[in-house]
Amino acid sequence: MIESIIIDTDLGSSTDDVVTICMAHTYMSRGKVDLLGIIVDRMGERNAAFADVLNTYYGHGNVPIGLCRNGVQNPQIFTDYAHLAEKTRPDGSPLFARTQTKFDDDYKVYRKILASQPDKSVTVLSIGFLTSLANLLTSSPDEYSELDGVTLVTQKIKRIIIMGGKFDETDKNGEYNIQQSGSFAEIFYRLLPPTIPVDYSPELVGNALYWTKDEILLTLSHIAVHPLKQIYIDCPEDPYQRMWDPLTIIQAVEGDDYFSWSPQGTVTLQKDFTLTFSACRSENSRYQKRGTEEQQMAWMSMIRKYIV
Repeated sequence: MIESIIIDTDLGSSTDDVVTICMAHTYMSRGKVDLLGIIVDRMGERNAAFADVLNTYYGHGNVPIGLCRNGVQNPQIFTDYAHLAEKTRPDGSPLFARTQTKFDDDYKVYRKILASQPDKSVTVLSIGFLTSLANLLTSSPDEYSELDGVTLVTQKIKRIIIMGGKFDETDKNGEYNIQQSGSFAEIFYRLLPPTIPVDYSPELVGNALYWTKDEILLTLSHIAVHPLKQIYIDCPEDPYQRMWDPLTIIQAVEGDDYFSWSPQGTVTLQKDFTLTFSACRSENSRYQKRGTEEQQMAWMSMIRKYIV
């Protein structure tokens, strides 16, 4: 079965977003995924341009790209790589081919994509801020659909997989994606239709997936020019970078059996923008639990396999 997905990403800061998009393109080339679109929820034209670099590199340059223009102001950047979309060779020619030069607003691209899809058919991978999903939920009927945002989401989205959440008492880190989203997270959790299943991949789960610069360059050593490789050549390595985001696409494509799960329950946004989980069999949410060593090895094996 081909999984129809939209990737909603804060591209332009962390490399696990890049890896997730690369994997999506490889999965699509192998007939496992239909990548319907990429929504860049971090503001900045260069961030959308880097999404275009990735799409074009993998031969899918016409995959729609939406860009958030109403979102988080001046968020932290961990690895500043978006400028590589404009990198040139010594002779002045572009290092990376490009396809798209103009990008529509995030919610408009969301609406156009969703309106064209069968009911309950689209999986959204939310691996960044909740800005664009909030903008979608508050959107009005337009040329693409007579439905408002909440109704359109209810009708078309099958499930959402969110990289975020801190549900384990041993997890001492903050919830970066959720907390950075601020008021947009409030909108998302207030308007999110309760009938849509929402799965979470907490930071704690991906913490074990440390893919070092040396390992990445070795994996891609047979490729002269690759966007991920270029990041690790040109930019300082972030020693805290882990492969959190790819766990969302592994779950979406490979299935639940590669993970251990919490019971079903409900997730509530607190005033400090943290999330709490309460078990309840009839509710719509659950979260991935910390993997065994065997599971972690399987995850990293799939990341390496589907990066090229």
